[in-house]
Amino acid sequence: MKNWAGNLEFHPKSILTPTSTESAQALVKAHLSANKNIRMRGSAHSWTGLIATKESFLHLDEMQGLMEVDASTQLIKAKAGTKLSLFGEEAFKHNLALPNQGDINHQSLAGAMSTGTHGTGVTLQSMSNQIKNLTLIAGTGEILNIDGNKNPELLNAVGVSFGSVGLMTEATLKMIPAYKLKVETFAEDMKTSLEKFKSRLKDNRHLEMFYFPVGDWSIVKMMNVTEEKESPQSKFQKVSELVLENWLYEGLNILAHKTNSYRGPDKFMRKFVDHKVFVNWSHRAFPSARTVRFMEMEFNLPIEKFEEVFEELKASIKKNNFQTLFPIEIRFVKGDELWLSPAYKRDSVYFAIHTYIQQDFRPYFEEMQNIFKRHGGRPHWGKWHSLKHDDLAAVYPKWQEFKQVRSELDPKGLWLNEHLRSLFDKPEA
Repeated sequence: MKNWAGNLEFHPKSILTPTSTESAQALVKAHLSANKNIRMRGSAHSWTGLIATKESFLHLDEMQGLMEVDASTQLIKAKAGTKLSLFGEEAFKHNLALPNQGDINHQSLAGAMSTGTHGTGVTLQSMSNQIKNLTLIAGTGEILNIDGNKNPELLNAVGVSFGSVGLMTEATLKMIPAYKLKVETFAEDMKTSLEKFKSRLKDNRHLEMFYFPVGDWSIVKMMNVTEEKESPQSKFQKVSELVLENWLYEGLNILAHKTNSYRGPDKFMRKFVDHKVFVNWSHRAFPSARTVRFMEMEFNLPIEKFEEVFEELKASIKKNNFQTLFPIEIRFVKGDELWLSPAYKRDSVYFAIHTYIQQDFRPYFEEMQNIFKRHGGRPHWGKWHSLKHDDLAAVYPKWQEFKQVRSELDPKGLWLNEHLRSLFDKPEA
């Protein structure tokens, strides 16, 4: 069994496919009695060892769809295995939408919410903050119905917990009225992007930058709510995008990797970046097609450190001659109160580092990670990093409190695997 990128491969003894909270609870109780562990996945769109196991492997693919919709309160209760693509379309039928999303929509609600998945927008929080109530099967076998109004601290504790305290089976999310977005993308020199980022951050609901280090240029993406008529991409445009942004892009990556020559393909690639503008409903505007496999690492930094950290990354890339056609993706997120959210109590900038899947990513990622660590960076839980217990305790103020909650909800370590133990077990002196 492999994850989406293919960098993880593992062989579980059994695969569990519950169809309800009650059937999932029965599986948990059986494993507790047999003293066996369980790990779960959402859509396997993770680069860390979160899902890897030699024991039982659980997924929620049979638990999809909306359960309740309250138009007056704009709350939707859904099964936690529901894919974001399905959730968006079903919510739209009720004229509701999520305030923000990332650019991938094939994750499950449970996977996206529990890892702190985010979009971009300095006034908008990560998607995990939309959860107002959730149903969780703890490591004790107990079904917990956590109401954010009645027990906000517990919800803050487990809202981002990446399957380490229990299995999320249902979630109630706060929505907003459905809205359209006007999306504009274009290429420019990175110098211009840096000069204009503060004004663009202020003037746009969503700002995202993709920095291509080889040629020192960027693709800028800005999105804003609009009442303009929809102008979705035609079938020809979608096919063209698929060919240029995926098939041609992969071909260029293969060529650059095999010849160890990146500047020519980078220049060629920039020529194909058109100035594009389109309007669509938010749940259709946010996601982009991604077929080229890659490795990814992402760190969260205080937003005021953006320019300083960016210049250090750029200087290190030049000094070490790191070569890749993949960009550094830069996004901005409002701070929150979720204990293990990378954006806990700070407005943030996220730097996502990528390489083509066939490249040796470690030297590049490890050097970038060292820079992030020096500035108090916090890793995205679903993306590659090599931080361990003491590293994480130093940057998460609620780390010890979370460990206490985790041990109470999962005293036997039912939900732990090797990767999670490396995060939560303090090394012996």
